Amino acid sequence: MKRTKPILVATLLVAINASGLAQTDTSKVASDGVFEMSLEDLLNMDVTSVSKKAERIQDVASSIYVLTSVDIMNSGATTLHEALRSVPGYWGVQTAYGAVTSQLRNSPSFLGNGSVLYLLDGTPIQDNMSSDFNFKNFDIPLSEIDRIEVIRGSGGVVYGANSATGVINIFTKNPEKYDGVHVQASTASPGYIAASLRAGGKINEKISISGYAKVRSFDGFGTLSKMSGDSVLVPKAHASLNNVVADSVYIENRFKEDFESTKMYSGGVKVAYKIGEKSKLSLNTHMNMAQQTEYTSFDTDSILLPLFSPGAEYSDRLVVTDVTRSRVVGNLRFDHEFNDNHSIFVRASTNMEDDFVKLFGGYKITNSIYDFEIQDNISIGKFNDLSIGANYRIVNFDVKDINDPVGVAYIDPVSTEASNGFFIQDKVKFLDGKVNFLLGMKAETYSLVNDDYYLSPMAKISVIPFEDLTIWGGFTQSYTTPGFNTTNIDFLLLKTLSDESVAGAAYQNVYNSVYTSAYDGVINAGGSVALAEATATATADGFVLTPTGVATLAGTEQAIKDQLPSSTGVVNGSATVPTKYQTWEVGFRSNIENTISLESNFYHTTVTDATLPATAATIEDTESKTRSGLFADYILYGNYIKGTIYGVESTVRIIPAKGTKFEVSHVYTQSSWEFQENDDFDINNPLVVAPNLIDQTPETPAMPEHVFRMKGFFDLPNNFSYNVELMYATIFSSQAYYQYELQRYPNTTGLGADNPGLIVGTDKSRTIVNMSVKKSFMDDKLQLSVFGNDIFNTGIIASTGNGSLANVTLSQIRGMYGAVVSYKF
Repeated sequence: MKRTKPILVATLLVAINASGLAQTDTSKVASDGVFEMSLEDLLNMDVTSVSKKAERIQDVASSIYVLTSVDIMNSGATTLHEALRSVPGYWGVQTAYGAVTSQLRNSPSFLGNGSVLYLLDGTPIQDNMSSDFNFKNFDIPLSEIDRIEVIRGSGGVVYGANSATGVINIFTKNPEKYDGVHVQASTASPGYIAASLRAGGKINEKISISGYAKVRSFDGFGTLSKMSGDSVLVPKAHASLNNVVADSVYIENRFKEDFESTKMYSGGVKVAYKIGEKSKLSLNTHMNMAQQTEYTSFDTDSILLPLFSPGAEYSDRLVVTDVTRSRVVGNLRFDHEFNDNHSIFVRASTNMEDDFVKLFGGYKITNSIYDFEIQDNISIGKFNDLSIGANYRIVNFDVKDINDPVGVAYIDPVSTEASNGFFIQDKVKFLDGKVNFLLGMKAETYSLVNDDYYLSPMAKISVIPFEDLTIWGGFTQSYTTPGFNTTNIDFLLLKTLSDESVAGAAYQNVYNSVYTSAYDGVINAGGSVALAEATATATADGFVLTPTGVATLAGTEQAIKDQLPSSTGVVNGSATVPTKYQTWEVGFRSNIENTISLESNFYHTTVTDATLPATAATIEDTESKTRSGLFADYILYGNYIKGTIYGVESTVRIIPAKGTKFEVSHVYTQSSWEFQENDDFDINNPLVVAPNLIDQTPETPAMPEHVFRMKGFFDLPNNFSYNVELMYATIFSSQAYYQYELQRYPNTTGLGADNPGLIVGTDKSRTIVNMSVKKSFMDDKLQLSVFGNDIFNTGIIASTGNGSLANVTLSQIRGMYGAVVSYKF
C-alpha cells in the first residue's frame, strides 16, 4: 500500500482545492478530448461508425459513445481493455494482463459466439475460432489511436454479422494530420516497461506517410505466493482423487517455467495519397507479435484410473509451449467524391493471425480473413440519403500441432469458407432534418453453417424537436455467426479406460486381494513379517496363473467395465444456424444550457438459436467422425438456447466551471436464458432434460446487474491536469475452482460433481479506481505524468468460469502504478 501514498496525497490536494482551481484561467494541457469540448460541440461531433459516413451524434438514432485520444491518454490506461473500462455498457473480466473476456449489453461468452464486432481502421479483427476478439494479440500504441467509437446495440445493416450487441471501432491517427516525431516511454510496477516511436506528416501536397513502432515487456502481476517455489501446499480437508486430505501436505510444484512474463512488439505504416481533388487512396497496416510461455494439460489416459486402481498416479500430462502470437491487419481503401451529394468507397482488407488455443493440451492455428467491400452514398434531393453496399469475405482456417490428438480433432482442420452480403439503407428526412427515418435491409450468407441468405431489417427514427434535444428509437434484427470451434468440432471430453488399463487395474486388485489375505494369515498364525511377505508373494504370483485366477481376473475386468461410463465427446448437432437478435430501443440525448448533458436509452433484445452444448442430449455409442475405432456417447453442440436481454444506459456530463468536467453513468442490465425446442432432442422429455435444467439463467450474472462509473477531469494552474475514474459493479460471476493436488482448474468432467476442488475466485462486487496527474512543459512538447490503475486492488483471482478446458496455471490481477514521459520533436 506504500506505493499508493503519492497518488492518494495528490487526490486529497485536488479535492481540497478543486473549487478554487477550477475558476483559474489556465493553459490548456490537452485539446480535442471529450473532456476538453463544450457540451454543444459534443452533440455536434462527427462520427462515422453508425453509417460508415460522417454524421453528427445529435442526428444518430443509436446509442454511441466516443473515446478520443486525449481521453485515453488522460486515463493512464496501458491496454485497450483499460481504456474501454470507462465506456458505459462495456464490461470485461480480466484474468491476466492480456486475457480479457469482454461484452457489450450482456452478450455472455457462454453462448459460444461473439456478438460485438471489433474493427481497426474499418477492418474486422475477430478471432475466427470463436468469432470473438483476442486481446492477447493486440498492442498498438494507445497514443496512435485517434478515437474509439463504441456503438452500444446492433451495428445495423451496414455491419451485419457479429455486431448484434455492439461495435467497437478503433480509428488510428490520419497521416495527413501528423506533425512530426513523437517518442514515449513508460514504466510501472509491477515489472512493466514500454517505449514507442511515432513519426509522419506530409511529404508533399499529395502524399502523407506515418509509421510507428512499440516494444513492451511485462513480468506479470506476480505469481501467487502459494503457487511459487519448489512446492505447493495442498490445503487441509481438500477433496482429492481418492479421499479427503487429513492434513495439509506439500507436493512438488509442476510449474518450473516463467508463465507470467510477456513481450510484445508492434509496428505500422500508413500512407494517404490524393489522386486528385476528389479522389484519395489510403493504406493502413498494423503488425503485432506477442511472446509468452503457456502451460496447459490433457489426460493421457482416463481420469478414472485412480478410482479403479488405488494408488495409481493421475495421468494428467502437462504441456509447456513457448507461444508466439502474431497479427497482421491491412486496409487498402479508395474514396471518390463525385459531388457534394454523391460519394463512393471501395475497401480491401485482411486480418491474419497465428495463435495458440489452450484446449486439451493446446494447438496452433493460422487463420486469415480477406474482406472486400464497396459502398455508394448518394443524396437524392433534400429528403433522402441513400446508401447501397456489398461485401465478399474469404476466411481460411488451419489447425495444426495438436498436443492431444485423442481429445481434440476437427472434421476439416484445414478449410476455406466464403460469405457475401448486400445492403440498402435510406435516411428519409422531414422538416429540415428534424424528423428522420432510417430504413434498411441486409442479406448475408454464412457458408460456415450453410449457403442460405439471412435477412437483417432495420427501422429507426430520430426526432429533434429542439436544437439541443434528440429523441430516437427503433427496431433491428441481427445475426451472430458461430465460430470454427462450434461448427467443425470433435472433442473427446472423457476417454474411458483402455483395455490395457482395465486389465492392469483388474490384475492389481486381484493380486493385492490374494496377497493381503495370505499375508494376514501368516501374521495371525504367529509368523514373521519376512515369512508373511514371501508367502504372500508366492501365493499371489501362483494364483493369477491358475484357471481360477484367470477366471477371477476376467470377471474383475468385466466388473470394472460395467462400472465405467462410456467415453464422452462433443460434436455438432444436426444443423447449426446463426444466432438471431431482435432489439427494440428508445432513447434521448440533450444539452441543458451547455452546462449539463443527459443521455439515456432503454433496450430489449430477444435471442433465439443461441449455441451451447446440450449436456443432456447424447448420441450413444457412436463412432468418431475423425478417429476410426473410437466410440463415444456424444453431446450435441447446437442451437439449444433462447433468452432475453434488457437494460437501461444513462450518462450525465456536467461542467460546473471552466476547466472542470464530470461524467457520471449508470448501466442496468438483466437477462434470462432457457432451452429452446430443436430437432435433436425433446426438451419436454424428463428422461432427456430434467425440469430443473430448462432454466439456463445463471444464479450469478455474467455481467453485473448495476455498473456505476464516474470520471472527473481538472485543468489546473501551471500546466497541470488531473484525471480520476471510478467504477463500481455489483456482484458478477467470477467463481472458479482449483484442484491443488493436480495443480490445475477442473476439466469438463470435474472429477465428479462432488469433487470440483477449492474455490479460489469468488462471486462478488468490484470497485476500480484509476488516477493520473500530468504536467506539460515547453508549450506541450514535453509531458510527464504519473498514474495508478485499479489502485486499491492488492491481488484477486478472477475467472469467467469457461476456462476449465484450457486453464492450468493460477494467476492474479492487481493494481499498477507508473509514470509516462512523452516528447514531440
